[in-house]
Amino acid sequence: MPEARTEYDLAVFGAGSWGAALACAWGLAGQRVALWGRGQEKMAELAATRRHPRLNGTELPASVTPLSDPAAALAAPRWISCLPVQATPEAWKALAAAAPRKPSLLLHSSKGVLQDSHLTLSQALGPALGLPVGVLSGPTFADEVARGLPSAIVLALPEAVDEAAAAEWQHFLATERLRVYRSRDVVGAELCGALKNVLAIAAGLVEGLGLGHNARAALITRGLAEMARLVDALGGQRETVMGLAGMGDLMLTAVGPQSRNRRLGAELAKGVGLDAALASLGGQVAEGVHTTAAALALAASVGVELPITEAVSGLIKGDDPRAAVDSLMRRSLKEE
Repeated sequence: MPEARTEYDLAVFGAGSWGAALACAWGLAGQRVALWGRGQEKMAELAATRRHPRLNGTELPASVTPLSDPAAALAAPRWISCLPVQATPEAWKALAAAAPRKPSLLLHSSKGVLQDSHLTLSQALGPALGLPVGVLSGPTFADEVARGLPSAIVLALPEAVDEAAAAEWQHFLATERLRVYRSRDVVGAELCGALKNVLAIAAGLVEGLGLGHNARAALITRGLAEMARLVDALGGQRETVMGLAGMGDLMLTAVGPQSRNRRLGAELAKGVGLDAALASLGGQVAEGVHTTAAALALAASVGVELPITEAVSGLIKGDDPRAAVDSLMRRSLKEE
């Protein structure tokens, strides 16, 4: 397919709904964005129609260029990875090998923990690529970001990125409709983004069983405590848990109608089984499914209990939905 533009301000790798939404946000702000995705026919169609099938008809700004050849995207000075978590390490092994040069930093915006190694993406990609890796995270539905509705995210950068560079990144990524807050807690932001998907499955279960608003509020609150315990034990900051990447994203994902993980939990509440529940998402990924086992393994390694995550694990394996709720309600009483 013809790819006329060769010079870009940044490149977004991954043309799913979230990658396309970020490309729209920065394109609307006047940045020249290369949007790379797999599949020549799919990207050719996106270039022709200028409308992403999962963004409710939102049109790509003129400064966003869909690409199927990664060469032009890899030549951009800034890289943002928006690929599915489990596919990200292998994808970047191939992409990095084809890159003419490396930027000073790779940012990713994927939410989950790797199933095989139980690493976050910054922990896996940093050593593999030989460059600092940061994360963009927060309470954001893709279609709202794409349409330019007001949103706020966290830019968490490692200490290897000095303060001047961190501030420059923050100002570069921020727009009039996308507010960017800076943090140094990369692992904390990544763990929050991963765990909130698991907890959203549980919230969907409560909703699907018709257990009421009281139960959902209790679930979200105790889920936040669960998240805080794991983040704290693995070296993250509790302030991150109480901010956009933690509480903000959990609240959105646990109650928002567009949340894939919440919808999955609601389907599992019907007792249909995991395969049928996943099929109901129409091919979209529910990262909470992949993250659950990895989160439990991480918790076991540091001696932390994650009862809600354990209940979700049982639900995914086929436990009776009401039994999963009963297992939480019958736990021994304790101080908050």
